[in-house]
Amino acid sequence: MPNKSERQALRAQRTRDQVVQAALTVFALKGYTAASMDDVALAAGCSKGGLYHHFPQKSAVLTAVVERLIRIDALLPPFTATTGESALPAAAFGRVLVEIWAEAGRSEELRAQLRAGYEACLDRTLMDRSRPGSGLAEILRIGTLIQLLTRNDPASASEAAVRLGIAA
Repeated sequence: MPNKSERQALRAQRTRDQVVQAALTVFALKGYTAASMDDVALAAGCSKGGLYHHFPQKSAVLTAVVERLIRIDALLPPFTATTGESALPAAAFGRVLVEIWAEAGRSEELRAQLRAGYEACLDRTLMDRSRPGSGLAEILRIGTLIQLLTRNDPASASEAAVRLGIAA
């Protein structure tokens, strides 16, 4: 039986997970810029105070969303393998990624976080040849995304959407 502090830590982690899931949904529906912390709190079923306890600002929520996408390997299409864990349709992942790339144009920290996620994806792709899409085209696509995030000029969400394969 977990003690009181372990139970509190588990409850806090569940709340954080609910907020991140709610934020994924809200960002997919409204976009990151148009979404408010009130929208996220309402979707998560928690108070605004509870939300701000775990995430002091909206950018912290976005950071946690990106962490989740990296963890579930949802930075690149196809997103079919990841939709079950996050309960989002595949198209919603594309919308969220475009929103993340748009915000990355304004945030060096977010660009660095995405770059690290894509570098990890590249490493997995290079190591696991049996993985679908592990061919040269996939490696070049990931490399291009990393390059977009490494350049000194702001990242272009539309260019990234094309490179991700979620826009024409």
